[in-house]
Amino acid sequence: MRALGSFLVFFLLWAAPLIAAAGGQLTPVAAMTSARAKHSATLLYNGKVLIAGGIGSGGGLLASAELYDPATGKFTPTGAMAQARAAHGAVRLTNGTVLIVGGTGPKGALDSCELYDPTTGQFSLTASLHTPRTEASATRLQDDRVLVAGGIGSDGQSLASAEIYERNAKFVSASAMSTARTSHSATLLPHERVLIAGGVQANEALNSAELYDAEANRFMPLPKMSVARERHAAVSLPDQYVLIVGGMDGRNQKGIATTEMFDVENKKFSEGGSMLQPRFDIPEPIVLAGGKVLVVGGAGINEIYDPATKTFTAAGGKTERTRWFQSVTLLSDGKVLVSGGSDEKKRSTAQAWVYTP
Repeated sequence: MRALGSFLVFFLLWAAPLIAAAGGQLTPVAAMTSARAKHSATLLYNGKVLIAGGIGSGGGLLASAELYDPATGKFTPTGAMAQARAAHGAVRLTNGTVLIVGGTGPKGALDSCELYDPTTGQFSLTASLHTPRTEASATRLQDDRVLVAGGIGSDGQSLASAEIYERNAKFVSASAMSTARTSHSATLLPHERVLIAGGVQANEALNSAELYDAEANRFMPLPKMSVARERHAAVSLPDQYVLIVGGMDGRNQKGIATTEMFDVENKKFSEGGSMLQPRFDIPEPIVLAGGKVLVVGGAGINEIYDPATKTFTAAGGKTERTRWFQSVTLLSDGKVLVSGGSDEKKRSTAQAWVYTP
């Protein structure tokens, strides 16, 4: 028995690092070539990640772009955009190019859009939006068209309008949303539908939601969320649910720790579990292999959500301080790239991390 006890102690000491690593770990990698926040990050078909635009270390807008190579763990510059911009949309199309949509320019909301070609490493201007908009959602539909909805217009007001980037590289008007909104979430669902949830209008957070049907080209009102929220994030889960996390309540300008689940089949919301900490201005959560969800940013720790138990636990590792407006990208090998962001003093960082499940 004494020998068995000694063996168990030895085994537990030996296995402790493996047990700790089971929850995943966030570790630093080489820094980006430029500090940036409110930038975009898009996984390319070759496994690299395109990082574009954003707000630089001095608060200025960036036109520069760079590529992260998981094979080397380093960032290298690539061609610059024609227009410096932040808070823009970025969508990879099926031909491998990346569509950059609108955003904030030196004079406010932009209508200009660009295409990045990975084969040449260059950006080129494409069709312009009908309406200048920043902080809009951009969602690639299953037929390769892109729905651009809401955002803030050139007059500083929230928009209800929406438009579609067609396969012939032109924008056409879509039907308008029932409610003007920005800082909302947009989540692609099966059968060419998009869930639009929450956001803000006239400084008031929204609990309303609507469903865009691409085949009918119309938005349909949905039951309301249990909590009004803006600056939140959402992700589609494998089991026909959408997880909506955090945000800000608008009226009190406080972060939210609660979550909600949208039942795609029954088209209704229900309360989900609460996160360990309130968080807002966070990137879209990442569904990991096995179905658990990584939530990053907006708080001192990162969290893992387990859909089976509807509970959150702390993820291994953390950044040296709370970051907002980061980007997160699921890499081809199942790891997650976390890049940039800004701190409580609105200072952008060039730091980057990789989360290993």
